[in-house]
Amino acid sequence: MDNRIANVKVDLKKYSLDAARYAAYALSGEAFVFISRAGAGAVAVSLSPKDGGSGAALKGKFLAELEDEKLREKISAENRELREFLTLKALSSPTPAPVPDSGLTPEQEKELADLISQVEKEIKEDVRGGAADPLGLTSTWEDKYGAKKPRKK
Repeated sequence: MDNRIANVKVDLKKYSLDAARYAAYALSGEAFVFISRAGAGAVAVSLSPKDGGSGAALKGKFLAELEDEKLREKISAENRELREFLTLKALSSPTPAPVPDSGLTPEQEKELADLISQVEKEIKEDVRGGAADPLGLTSTWEDKYGAKKPRKK
């Protein structure tokens, strides 16, 4: 038997199959992993190092990851209701945002609206009359210099 290959038997009464899979996946960057059934209540995990490392070191890392995954499962189970509540709250319809207050009284808002409409009216009249553009900034190229002429070949 090759001493580089580490074989670990995982008791499914102590650890879940998902915990064994996730622990094996955590080591998949540095080892080839093969998981197989080892009887009714266990799985066999075979770890073969990719870079020529030792199987004993991989076995230690796997067992540490297995304990970490067991803790993660416990924490996840304890917080399931809280996660569901937060997800439901995040996906439910939000309360409408408050309308920003301008800080003006209704009379001031009416006066401001009247001033804006008066300025808009003056701008429209100036554009129509032509007096608003003494430098000819709003006229087109064709109006200033004539239509484009075809090139001579």
